[in-house]
Amino acid sequence: MSKQSSDNNRILADDKLRAAVLALLGCIGCNGIMAMDNKIAYSNSMLSVFLFGIFYYVIRKLMPEFVKAESREKIYSYVFSTALSIALHMGAMLEVKDNVDFTSLAMYVETICFAIFFAPFVHCLWSYIFQRNFGNAAVEEKKLRLGSVWLIIFLLWVPVFMAFYPGAFVYDAMDEYTQVISRNFTMHHPLVHVLMLGGLVHLGEYVGLGANAGIALYTLIQMVIMSGVFAYLVICLQRFGVRKKKLLITILFFGLFPLFPMYAVCSAKDTLFSGAFLLIILMLVCFAKDNEGFFDGRRIIFVLASVAMMLLRNNGFYAYAVSIIVIVALCIKQVEKKQLIKLVILMVLSIVIYKGCSFCIKTALSASDEEHQEMLTVPIQQIARVYEYAPDVLDDYDKAVLYEVLPENYLITYAPRCSDVLKSGFDNRAYALDKSKYNSLWLRTGLKKPLVYINAWLVNSYGYWYPDMIINVYGGNQMYTYQYKDSSYFGFETEPPGSRQSMIPVLEELYRNISLELFQQRIPVISMLFAPGFVFWIFFFVFTGLMRERRWKLVAAYVPVLLLWGTVLLGPTVLVRYMLILWFILPLLACSKDIKTDRE
Repeated sequence: MSKQSSDNNRILADDKLRAAVLALLGCIGCNGIMAMDNKIAYSNSMLSVFLFGIFYYVIRKLMPEFVKAESREKIYSYVFSTALSIALHMGAMLEVKDNVDFTSLAMYVETICFAIFFAPFVHCLWSYIFQRNFGNAAVEEKKLRLGSVWLIIFLLWVPVFMAFYPGAFVYDAMDEYTQVISRNFTMHHPLVHVLMLGGLVHLGEYVGLGANAGIALYTLIQMVIMSGVFAYLVICLQRFGVRKKKLLITILFFGLFPLFPMYAVCSAKDTLFSGAFLLIILMLVCFAKDNEGFFDGRRIIFVLASVAMMLLRNNGFYAYAVSIIVIVALCIKQVEKKQLIKLVILMVLSIVIYKGCSFCIKTALSASDEEHQEMLTVPIQQIARVYEYAPDVLDDYDKAVLYEVLPENYLITYAPRCSDVLKSGFDNRAYALDKSKYNSLWLRTGLKKPLVYINAWLVNSYGYWYPDMIINVYGGNQMYTYQYKDSSYFGFETEPPGSRQSMIPVLEELYRNISLELFQQRIPVISMLFAPGFVFWIFFFVFTGLMRERRWKLVAAYVPVLLLWGTVLLGPTVLVRYMLILWFILPLLACSKDIKTDRE
């Protein structure tokens, strides 16, 4: 046997051994991502053998390319696979036990095994997707028109509007309406939205047409705005050179995927907020594609969208402000200094306009701004969890101080996945009188029980990064027309002063199942398209892949999304409406490799 033949056989044997080891690591790692108490049902099952065979076969195909990859590319693959592995293993524990056991050696072993196993998959997916062949629309393709796309998306939503008629008047809608009719305004909800929603509903009552007419008018206005935003995205993709086939798929996605019409007819501020946020991301992508041309016609859209977004949700302001610094850091060597300065000026100007508008509206309406509980959601949950699971660390003095801001009858309502009831009992006035006393209590309690604090935060937010979470944070809560049982994916109902008058009951029932039942969750693969945790990992996969490809201007364009996601981790619970932007930007993410930025 020749030396070359011997070397080839040795390499082949090494590849087989490597594939077998990685396949076994994958099977071990999968044991930890199963959200069930009885893990023996997987580990002592033929299923693990089937998985081993599939893993072995696939890895044999992938390993040669991964082995030849540059060290930098391998590092990115391991970073992403490790982050995903941590999320899957910790999330599985939280889903089953509301708690991560940080002393579990098995969790660390399984997390490492899955991370090592999955890295070649990540690398090969990136290599396949981010090929440097930018798509250019053929000259002979007939161009889509903004008005036509706008009308198509709007018309596709009309049946859902008829099924929900006059619209899903839900979540904070009644509170916003009450502020308008009572003329007692607070900063708890964005005043721009309060005036728009509550004002239109009250207008319907004032002219004698009833609350339903006002709700329907608001819903139709929102449908027009949102279908226009999505249509504009489609036209921008066309200008970027995306082929018509992809554009048509995008139109159908916006028009037919249930989440889009569902929130188009929903009164929550999050729909318009996410629409404005989408425009910001789209404008930043336009800037990345053509630094100089961006300032010719899109700067007004950018500023208006930025101001609207910040007026509609406070956390949007924090994400936007921090993104200025990150964008400058990423683009300092990629963009001409003059163009980058002009972009920063626009962003700072947007913040100044937002602050001025917010102050003027607050002053004009004499709105009170005495609430702290929204900013203190995580600390409230943390100390309440200690009170629930480790009360011995709180002495009589600590409990007396705690009761001053959180009465005992509220502390016993602690729910790991939702802080709404608990924080409603928070005494803002008592807290404002001596913040240092209560902050000190929170700090010294956390030093005694740091893992309890960490778990309180994780279980309150893990649905944003764990794909398999069943969103049922309101389970057992009684609403006006139903009680939450198995799922609280979407609020669904029309609250007073409105009333549901569905014109298509069959379609209404379909959306009721999606909203309140374990309906789409029972369909493998399809269920993941509805999960915020899964859609986040799609975003993060593209985001990290763009970093791997050193396409820093596109990375900068998507930074605000990542920062917004970071802010919702500090929120009161996990709901789809808080991160709608993840679905809104999916077509843009899908076309990222086809977008040739300036100087590329």
